[in-house]
Amino acid sequence: MAATDTFPDPPLPELLKRAGLLRRQGRFGSATQLLWARLESNASLIELCRKGSERIAGSEAILAQCDQKLEVARRCLDKPTRRWSFTFWEVLHEVDGLLLLVMPQAMLVPRALEIQQQFERRVTDARAALWLGTDRRNGPLPHCVRRLARLDTDGCCASTSPPLGGEELGYCRHVLRGALDTVNQQVDKTFWQLSINVSLQVFSTLMLLGVFIGSAFLLSQNFVEDWPHTLVRKGLLLIGLAGASGSIASNMLSKERFVVATGATSRYFAYHLMVKPVIGAFAALMLLFLERSRLLLSVETRDASSSADTGSAILHIVVNDNQAAFFTMVALAVVAGWSADRLLGSVMDKVLSKLLGQSEKVLPPPGPPVPPSEPIPEAQ
Repeated sequence: MAATDTFPDPPLPELLKRAGLLRRQGRFGSATQLLWARLESNASLIELCRKGSERIAGSEAILAQCDQKLEVARRCLDKPTRRWSFTFWEVLHEVDGLLLLVMPQAMLVPRALEIQQQFERRVTDARAALWLGTDRRNGPLPHCVRRLARLDTDGCCASTSPPLGGEELGYCRHVLRGALDTVNQQVDKTFWQLSINVSLQVFSTLMLLGVFIGSAFLLSQNFVEDWPHTLVRKGLLLIGLAGASGSIASNMLSKERFVVATGATSRYFAYHLMVKPVIGAFAALMLLFLERSRLLLSVETRDASSSADTGSAILHIVVNDNQAAFFTMVALAVVAGWSADRLLGSVMDKVLSKLLGQSEKVLPPPGPPVPPSEPIPEAQ
């Protein structure tokens, strides 16, 4: 046995104990490791700012706030389930903004150049002219970056210019913090929209699988061949499920730009996962009722269309057998559920106009008003 085998294992570094890296190695992937590295990089930067030679008024209070917010971020990251992603990033962005107020000037220059580059790339709305100027060179953000980096108006290095100090340096720090906050708001908005869209797609996939399983239990060969005599009750349920599946599929393929500034995201899930499927099922049933009433369309087999009256249907679809008629209605129900929001308004207008036109044809035309007859005098 070697002599080194009797030595105790070296203790873990304090960084690994604090971050809980060993606990996350077996349960989380590389994305969590990247978040952990980002968090501990901010912790190291806080220590450098605390031990730096430059002393700024109120720096101790600001660094204490950064420590508290980093602890909140660690707790968010350490949660094994139901992690608070939005809270984690919001807290981390606040730490980045506070560090700009206490960071040494030499460390502030590369950060300022990075903030300007991110601002120009990510912020493209009306806020860009406010921060960058109309020519994207004379706004408060480019001016502060040039003063910090000692650049002239043409972007060339002007090493003879004195470093900033006093109120002007504080002004530049607060301008950089405001610009970084604007960039983070834009990034968080995109991240939240992506998160909501992906979550809706995942939940919609699970709902669609449930619809497929329910339809598989309801469908049978005799049911399809006897269509439309099997309309009640399984027929109504299957057509409704087909319309709901169309609206669910639209959730999976659409990329909605949700307004998530208020943070009330549960209403979007309730609308897309509950309201839209019900609207899709209602639209499919409405289409089925219109087909059965022969107001707008009619789906008939060749034998039935030659002997039966199709009524006043505008669209007449002729198929080979009852099986084709059933699956044609299912396909139309899926399409109706897909575009239920836009379909219902136009269909209801057509139905009302059609009913009004038929009622005008059935009712007798109004005749001229008949004057009241004179009373007949009584016989003497």
